[in-house]
Amino acid sequence: MREPHDATTTSDVTDDTRQLGALLDRFEGLLDAVDAMAPADRELVVELLDRVDDLHRLALLRLGQQLSPARVEDLRDAHPAIAWLWDAYGVGLDDRTVAARAIDAVRPYLESHGGDVEVVAVDDGAVTVRMQGACRGCTSSAITLQEGVEEALRAGYPDFRQLVVQDDPDAEAHPPPGGEVLLQIRRWDEGDRAS
Repeated sequence: MREPHDATTTSDVTDDTRQLGALLDRFEGLLDAVDAMAPADRELVVELLDRVDDLHRLALLRLGQQLSPARVEDLRDAHPAIAWLWDAYGVGLDDRTVAARAIDAVRPYLESHGGDVEVVAVDDGAVTVRMQGACRGCTSSAITLQEGVEEALRAGYPDFRQLVVQDDPDAEAHPPPGGEVLLQIRRWDEGDRAS
């Protein structure tokens, strides 16, 4: 009688890891080619890729919800391609972790201004955040949040519905670091002319 053995050998995993790397490299090359297309063609291809991505994300997240956390981890550990796919779509991760990973895309910008953002809670697609460091009380934080953090959440957290900013009552209002000041621009009227 033969001994039972794992169908996947170390050699198979190594070969698959190389194949995964080659596929990802080719994918990056194809994306570069799409960037060089005429704008109308590029928009169509990007829309197609976005919908395929949405379909994969929906199916994989629902699959992850059907599996126990231990089974998700077993599958993640079984093969690098599965680990890559689980990580790419946040399978087996709680909503707060997925939201925090999505915000990682804008962290370098926030850190370059001496601040950061913390995900406090996620409830039914509503992501509650708290500004930290120089971003606490910063007069441009609202703009940063609306344009940067919300965009990152829309791109990286499929269940995102709303951003909620938790106020810090101890933070004093201040302009952005580095002397940058936002100016309000308004139309100049004849009545504004100095006499």
